[in-house]
Amino acid sequence: MSSNPEISPPKIPLQILRWFCHPDLIEDVEGDLSEIFATRFSESKVKAKLLYMLDVLMLFRPGIIKNFETIIGQIKYAMLKNYFKIAIRNSIKYKGYTTLNLLGLVVGIASSMLIYLWVSDETGVDKFHKNGDKIYQVFRNMKQSNGMVSTTATIPKPAADLIAEEYPEVDEVAILSWPMEFKLAIGDENSAEIGRFCNPEFINMFSFELVAGDKSTALNEMLSIVISQDVAEKYFGDKWRNAIGKSFRVEDQYDVTITGVFKTIGENSSIDFDWLIPAQGFIAINDWVNDWGNGSFRIYITIPDANKVAAVGERLENEIMAHTADNNKAGDELLLLHKFKDTYLYSNFDNGVISGGRIDYVNIMTVVAIFILIVACINFMNLTTARANRRSKEIGVRKVMGANKGSVSTQFFFEAILFTSISVALSALVVVLILPYFNVLVNKALIIDFAASHTWYYLVGLIVILGLLSGTYPALLLSNFNIIQSIRGGIKQTSFATYFRKGLVMFQFAISTLLIIGTTVIYKQLDYVLNKDLGINKDNLVMVDMEVDLSRKLETYKTELSRIPEVKSVTVASGNPIAGVRSTSSASWEGKDPNAGYEVNVIISDEDFFETMEMEIVAGRGFSEQLTDSTNFIINEVAAELMGFSDPLNKDLSFWGINGQIIGVVKNFHMANMYEPIAPLIVTCIDPAGMSDVALIRLEGNTNSALEAIEDITMQLNPNFEFDYEFIDQAYARGYENEQTVKVLASIFAVISIFISCLGLLGLASYSAEQRSKEIGVRKVHGASVPQILVMLTKDYSRLMIVAFIAAIPFGYYITQGWLDNFEFRTILDPSIFIAAGIITFLIAIITVATKSYQAATANPVLSLKEE
Repeated sequence: MSSNPEISPPKIPLQILRWFCHPDLIEDVEGDLSEIFATRFSESKVKAKLLYMLDVLMLFRPGIIKNFETIIGQIKYAMLKNYFKIAIRNSIKYKGYTTLNLLGLVVGIASSMLIYLWVSDETGVDKFHKNGDKIYQVFRNMKQSNGMVSTTATIPKPAADLIAEEYPEVDEVAILSWPMEFKLAIGDENSAEIGRFCNPEFINMFSFELVAGDKSTALNEMLSIVISQDVAEKYFGDKWRNAIGKSFRVEDQYDVTITGVFKTIGENSSIDFDWLIPAQGFIAINDWVNDWGNGSFRIYITIPDANKVAAVGERLENEIMAHTADNNKAGDELLLLHKFKDTYLYSNFDNGVISGGRIDYVNIMTVVAIFILIVACINFMNLTTARANRRSKEIGVRKVMGANKGSVSTQFFFEAILFTSISVALSALVVVLILPYFNVLVNKALIIDFAASHTWYYLVGLIVILGLLSGTYPALLLSNFNIIQSIRGGIKQTSFATYFRKGLVMFQFAISTLLIIGTTVIYKQLDYVLNKDLGINKDNLVMVDMEVDLSRKLETYKTELSRIPEVKSVTVASGNPIAGVRSTSSASWEGKDPNAGYEVNVIISDEDFFETMEMEIVAGRGFSEQLTDSTNFIINEVAAELMGFSDPLNKDLSFWGINGQIIGVVKNFHMANMYEPIAPLIVTCIDPAGMSDVALIRLEGNTNSALEAIEDITMQLNPNFEFDYEFIDQAYARGYENEQTVKVLASIFAVISIFISCLGLLGLASYSAEQRSKEIGVRKVHGASVPQILVMLTKDYSRLMIVAFIAAIPFGYYITQGWLDNFEFRTILDPSIFIAAGIITFLIAIITVATKSYQAATANPVLSLKEE
């Protein structure tokens, strides 16, 4: 231990350690911690103290704490019974403080439980696969026009073949297509279901449970299909297990035999599908998937030996480059491995490197839960120590009767744990009651499973940790009261106790201010991205999915739609232009560096595309019916910059084996979310009927009647499929569901944090007014007005609120700016955000204090002075 008193460990954590540590271990444990503290102290005084407190908390575990027999020896059953009676009597005697304490703890704990359930659900996604630790997903990094790197999960299929043949470290290789919606029909009954093409290894690699059929052979035949239990029940009812051997007609083109039924996939999987069909047939009719220049499938591999993962990743990195040296469809692309069970939470890439994802929001909500619990614990400590005078005689009498400091401390620890236990029980009940509404809010199906052991670990852990946190300071403070002063009453608390309590109040409202700042920034950023000019007009724009039959009747479909009075214009495209565009690395143009490869987005459309989307052509012209434009192209401004053309018009351009010329330049528009920069784009009108997946319809006037008319025409021309449509602005907003959810949650819990803080402030204001009742009476007798009394009672709290606001600003700026940096396009952190948050917190706090202070200021002074 250090002999220098200036670097002695903090007293409160040290006393806690001595209280719970086993007598046989305390000397060694305390000595080791003191040596570590001295080493850390030389680097950072504040950090050393914080880490010392954390070390003490981490040591509270079996093997170090006093054994059960020792504790029983110190705390007899009769004593525990007495502690319980005292706690109940005081609770009944001081109903107001008891209510504030319980309400603060219950609200805080219930909020943290809801967050815990949400966080557990998020972190549990994809964790059910038995071989999860061995499964890796292959990603592709593609160089972009500005030198940055874009990352995608679609990989050239030849890479999967190569890994299977030439990588002995890899056990299995699975391929999986993007989701596709196909019509499945049995007789006259049909419905559109979303599924994927895969190879047989896929269902063996992942732990999707087959409830009918043989998993090892279910997808061995090309014309086989496995379906979900929901689909099986839809077609076969209660006899769905008899579905094996039955046949579906797919897209009115070919038949497949049902060889398996899998348990319907729940929300704990990031991969979702209702059917799986072997990929052999899809590959046979789509030659493009066999080209190294085209991304086609998601690729998953298993590596049994974790020590070989790095070597596999290094070798795999340059496979595309190595196999496309002489391929004009090749790009400057690298492959990388990402552990599959982490892809749901860590899905964002920054310049080709994993940079977070949903884990950011998990971390945010975890911190919010911890903050709320701390605020609730601070309430308990403040309210308990504030009414210390009322219990001073009780403490004095107990000490006169022989109780030592340890006994008195144990009393207050017992009360804290008792209150926490009651609060946890009530909170669990509250959570059960409001969970259905919370599920609607977060779009989940969360449950609190009391049969699961981890639920009880969590509840008991809450009781122990919160009991210790909220009971430690009152136990240490109140047990040190002087016997004579305690019996006389009128204990004057030390300046440290007063400042510490004020510091806790300040910390509470600093947290509340921080949460308001964070919520405001999330609101502002969402408003920015949802209302920003995307370069297209997304309002009143309907997107209708086009099935094969509808695509074949494209001209008829467009003509019929154009006759609807509310339809302003119609076009078709190869996907949602602001979310689902294709890409290629095969683009070539005059002057392109033959050694450079760039990924360029591609939209296949028709001559009405730019008019319908209300885009601006900044140079040249759009596509024309009167001219032969099937091999001409329109590029965006980013693509023109990439190609190095000051005047790109009439310059030669080719991709996918199509040779043509650039006839126009469209103003940049967003083809993805605001996390990503605008990518280079080529728009072509080659074969719109054969390569268009959606129809885009611009409406004006009565939207409902227009939709009814569109549905009638669509169903007449395509009677075998359901009418599936979506407004573009709604589809765009759906891309920010995570942010929307966190915005709502942050708002709710910011309000809860302020509410809990105000409960404590109300109790402290009541205590303060009570302590100063005689002073208030004297001042009123001497002519003080009610406003003067109010100012006197609220000025100390006003200072605390101002300090709390000042303390919250740097943390708020650092955290929110870090979150905004994830967006390529983002709002600006306006000082008004911080000022507004401070004003809101200040006003709420002062109104809370003033409400109680007004009662004291308007009370009859005779009542407070009559004893004098």
